[in-house]
Amino acid sequence: MLSLPLKTCAIVASVLLCTSVFAGGVATNHGLTDLIDRLGAGNEPTGAGVEVAQVEADDGGNYGPDTTHEDFVGKSFTYVSGSTGVSGHATNIGRRVYGSGGLGLAPGITNVYLYSASGWVQSNFLRVGSGSNPSPPPGGVSIFNNSWIGSFGSDSLDKEAVRRADWVVESSDAMMIVGVANSGEHSPLMSFGFNGVSVGMQNGDHTSGVIPSGYDSSGCQLPLIVAVQSTTSAATGVVSAATALITETAETHPNTSGNYFSGLSETKKACLLAGGKHLADWTNNPAISGPDRGRTTQPIDEMFGVGTVNVDRSWEIMAGGQHDSSTSTTDLVPAPHAGWETWLLGGNQSRYIKFDVGTLADEVSILLTWHQSPSSGFGSYALADFDLVLWKQQGGKLMSITGDAGLGVFGSGNVVSESSVDNVEHLFIRDLAAGEYVLEIQRVDTSSSSRVFSVAWLFPEQTGVPGDVNGDGVVDVSDILMLIVAWGTCDGCPEDLNGDGSVNVTDIIELISNW
Repeated sequence: MLSLPLKTCAIVASVLLCTSVFAGGVATNHGLTDLIDRLGAGNEPTGAGVEVAQVEADDGGNYGPDTTHEDFVGKSFTYVSGSTGVSGHATNIGRRVYGSGGLGLAPGITNVYLYSASGWVQSNFLRVGSGSNPSPPPGGVSIFNNSWIGSFGSDSLDKEAVRRADWVVESSDAMMIVGVANSGEHSPLMSFGFNGVSVGMQNGDHTSGVIPSGYDSSGCQLPLIVAVQSTTSAATGVVSAATALITETAETHPNTSGNYFSGLSETKKACLLAGGKHLADWTNNPAISGPDRGRTTQPIDEMFGVGTVNVDRSWEIMAGGQHDSSTSTTDLVPAPHAGWETWLLGGNQSRYIKFDVGTLADEVSILLTWHQSPSSGFGSYALADFDLVLWKQQGGKLMSITGDAGLGVFGSGNVVSESSVDNVEHLFIRDLAAGEYVLEIQRVDTSSSSRVFSVAWLFPEQTGVPGDVNGDGVVDVSDILMLIVAWGTCDGCPEDLNGDGSVNVTDIIELISNW
């Protein structure tokens, strides 16, 4: 028998009672206020044109929100799992996904499809236990909000359900946003998937750690991202709303509109996760000394994932647009400070992206993700394994910055992410010195079939003009003269444009490229 426990009624009530304790509210806590400041009021995305599905465990036999609530004026609801009364839990989650009363980030969403969790996993959508594929997402649904946990009580059925959900993500480019348990043991439905986005709370009061043995994704870390809410149900709603803003940006921004790759679920997931705001004590446990300094096999924080969802940072990444990677490290065109790349890699292949860092970068976030592909019949997965490596480029050569070679190049964090089980890799670097760097996306398994990957990044925005040594806003002959005066060994001086500790012909070449 399918067991689909709600977060208890007491926890649902705490959502209603505790929202006021979060200073600044959802808009400030998750970057929407910053995004409005960036774009100007009225120019920010609202989720307009994005359709969502809300999946809810039965609350006293009901799964639907109170459609008469003032926050839902102008919304259109489709009841996929049949007639229902009002669920208080569904009402509170709906307010955080698409409500217009200030609790949600995406009030522009108007079309909502509603499912009971039992109907969704069985006949209404995933069709667990049948010989059929899952149903196509209804209408234009691109986001499924799953603020519930559960289990069939059967490992084989739980695995099948998760594989089917991952198949939907891969085949329909839907985003599967799923909550982890508030407490106790991990629950397999729906957070044990590879391709979804698992959600916890910024206060860390949720079940975390790795997926236990016996499941396809055992060893993967949960959750992937957190939000400032008092239950994982509510936090999941906030992340779904943030995903809607990223989706609208992909569909409408001049840098991404009409780009097939911007609409892929890999791209949206990478932009969402790379924009996570890391708290001061965030760590993915890299080696901090010795020959492995800067390496980690744990991509994300064991409690907070990539950090707190932040729509300003993720908007900046998505809006930065796609930057082409290359199979070669020669003649690379520097990438913008924020952006993404989505492409294909076969086994034992690499692609490269170059970054020019003009001044000390206090924080750098780079995230890679890819789907794991469920097999036909949902009996297993075809797995792929990727790694991320950041190299320093000097004289056209790639120089490792792990171990002692990274001292003086970056203050802390990791420049290599090499998990063998997760399907995210994450570099988070503090105090990266000015210079030229090359990011390598490595596929380290030997499969001959290609797999789509997406990598997204956020460097500090450079306020100066690259190559403008004297700071007059123009790169010209006066800057060349300053380089000549400073010729030779030069530790940290502005004339050392590539940060290699010496002013030489490579700095002249870089200056001329920015003429």
